Amino acid sequence: MVHGVRERASLHRKRASHLATSRVLGWTFIFTISLFSDLWAENRNRAFFFNTYSDFLRGDHWQWISSEEVSRRLYVYPERFRVMGMGNVSWPERMSETIVEGTIKRINYRWADPEYPYKLKNIQDGPFPWLHVAVVDPDTVLEARLEKTPDLHRSLMEKFRREGIEMCAVEVEAETKHVEYTVTYRIPKTGLDLSVEQGRAAYFRAFQDEGDSIWTMKGIYIDETVAPSCGIPPGQPLMLVGYNQGTLHAGLIKMARIQGATVRYYPVKKFEIFKSDLTVSDIRVHEDRVTVEVRNEGSLVAEHVKLRLSFPDTGKELEAVLPRINPQGEISIRFNVKAGPSDRTIVAVVDPEDQIAESNEANNKRERKVGLFGW
Repeated sequence: MVHGVRERASLHRKRASHLATSRVLGWTFIFTISLFSDLWAENRNRAFFFNTYSDFLRGDHWQWISSEEVSRRLYVYPERFRVMGMGNVSWPERMSETIVEGTIKRINYRWADPEYPYKLKNIQDGPFPWLHVAVVDPDTVLEARLEKTPDLHRSLMEKFRREGIEMCAVEVEAETKHVEYTVTYRIPKTGLDLSVEQGRAAYFRAFQDEGDSIWTMKGIYIDETVAPSCGIPPGQPLMLVGYNQGTLHAGLIKMARIQGATVRYYPVKKFEIFKSDLTVSDIRVHEDRVTVEVRNEGSLVAEHVKLRLSFPDTGKELEAVLPRINPQGEISIRFNVKAGPSDRTIVAVVDPEDQIAESNEANNKRERKVGLFGW
């Protein structure tokens, strides 16, 4: 009898212990899910900078991203999330502004044609030498109404600073009185040079829209304390691209005087910058040739990539140009040259003139020295 009571008591203790453990695990699971949800709620809005605007203006058009690759990068987000931003295409003499809008399910690219009649057009692809987009949860939207504002940019920037916002995606629907905007048609590979005789007119076409109109504008605000790390030129914390809903004239908004405007903005906490990253992964020496392996460890396509092979001991130097290297792609280049008996070192440098602003400029060079038993 006593033995049976002890067994039942032991069984009750085990059940109570299992129940307590289950409760602890249950609360731990709920806490973890809650914590994860809080973190997701705080960080779900994110900005993606595919190359930077500063490097684009400096003439870095040797790297770019396609619309297909953008979608591949963003597919992890829910289909209902909003996408908005801007960029430029790399078409010669037609490098005009592109408005990015839509949702993860369907991203639309609308291009401001710099040629008459200057209409906004839907395009399927770039390529885009720079593209800044924000992915935002529509549930995080904040809304404001502006009335009779002589300078839309200034009013918005002052509002965001008062609210302590460092970065946000912005969309505006405005009843305008006067809009000044520009369309980019040419940025040379040597970069923007405003000291030329024509000044800005050598690169941008300027327009004005007078009278009552309805304009749709989209952009990204980046506080000047954060802007340098995002590759934004000084003095341009708020970049807006937009179009006249009636005429479909479009471009980069320089100034807007409005009668009224509805503003929707989405605070963004995190951002990522994507660039190409070129590296020499291997040098192989054969009897009558040298093979160099070049790899793009970055996220953008790199094109017109120069590779220099040199023999410092004898002064021999050869160069090759690689038409294109895709992200995470690798190319073998064979030089029909023979290492002589006096050559003790071979050096290969990719992008020796730093034409491409990569994410890592310190890994472009590789050396190989002759060993005790030869190469």
